[in-house]
Amino acid sequence: MNLTQVREQIPLLSNTLYFDNAGAGPPPASVYAEMQSFLNDWRDHGERWERWLPDIVESRSLFAKLIHAKTEQVACIPNVSSGLGAIASSLQFEQRQNVVVSELNFPTNVYLWHTLKEKGPLEEVRLLKAQDGTIPLSAYERAIDDKTAAVSVDFVSWVNGCRENIPEVTKLAHAHGALMLVDVFHAAGVLPINVGTLDVDVLLCGTYKWLMGPHGAAYLYTNPETLDQLQPSIVGWHGIRDSVIARVQADEPPFGRPFDLSHADPAGDATRFEWGTWAVISVEGAKAALEFTLKYPPEERWPIIQRLNERLVDGLRRKKRRVTSPSEKERLSGIVTFDMPEPARVAQRLLDEHVVVAPRVNGLRVSPHFYNTEEEVDRLLQKL
Repeated sequence: MNLTQVREQIPLLSNTLYFDNAGAGPPPASVYAEMQSFLNDWRDHGERWERWLPDIVESRSLFAKLIHAKTEQVACIPNVSSGLGAIASSLQFEQRQNVVVSELNFPTNVYLWHTLKEKGPLEEVRLLKAQDGTIPLSAYERAIDDKTAAVSVDFVSWVNGCRENIPEVTKLAHAHGALMLVDVFHAAGVLPINVGTLDVDVLLCGTYKWLMGPHGAAYLYTNPETLDQLQPSIVGWHGIRDSVIARVQADEPPFGRPFDLSHADPAGDATRFEWGTWAVISVEGAKAALEFTLKYPPEERWPIIQRLNERLVDGLRRKKRRVTSPSEKERLSGIVTFDMPEPARVAQRLLDEHVVVAPRVNGLRVSPHFYNTEEEVDRLLQKL
């Protein structure tokens, strides 16, 4: 991999030390160009629905390739939160009354389950507490039982970068007949992801972090073996079997005949969770970002990111900073967190010097990407 060529494609790097990819990744020039092309097309020609629809399908295919899935197993959604909501509204709680979640999850992946409990269909939210920055497998063993409807966890925690042992947790969930839902937003673009190996039932991911795309586009994978267990309470006009995209793929005019409004027939694949009209400009940017990602695949990125974070952690320890990310090899990710007094003030002072990190409670979060260099890590340590 030629990192000089990679860096030349990311304009921000010419004047900024960027270490906040867990917050939002800087767009490659190709992402900006694709979104600008859409704006130009819209400005000059107005809405070009039939031309844009195939790009939705293509973006699904690209994400499917990234996670080693099939196109029909992927839906294009606006964000992970709405995807989680769509899945949660599809679960059946009559016989299974609890959901297991982790306090290392992103807040949505806890709040929505509390809401379901407060509204009535769910009896219990089992929130697992971290011990030394991780959730022990034994905690999952104790929490998951035959009344568990779903286990919903983040592959990599936004809090401290802890990587979850998804295959083992999935085995526990499936042993009790529970569904396994995984948010991979802080893993995709860093770690290789294979849904066949993970064996999860649902996987969700946005594009504006490590995938370096825009806000407003995300993807939802569903395992075909468990899709029938997910019966949505709400279906929009893109989530039906006879959708406009289905018509275009069948070489039919998208509006050549009326929609059957006598009943709702959900699509037979993951697209049943595509409720409404896409933000096409975001999908165009996401498509370009996925193309960029696949050009430099995570199998090649992860060793680079790992080396950068090892260098960062070594330097922090020499400076007597307490690293709060897990240190076990199997728990490592692209995120490093460490104690820092007045983190917001420090982050602002760094930003004034064109260095971007993320202030968090009692510390800083640093998240290098494969385009960063060891020299940049050393400069960050020096400034700290």
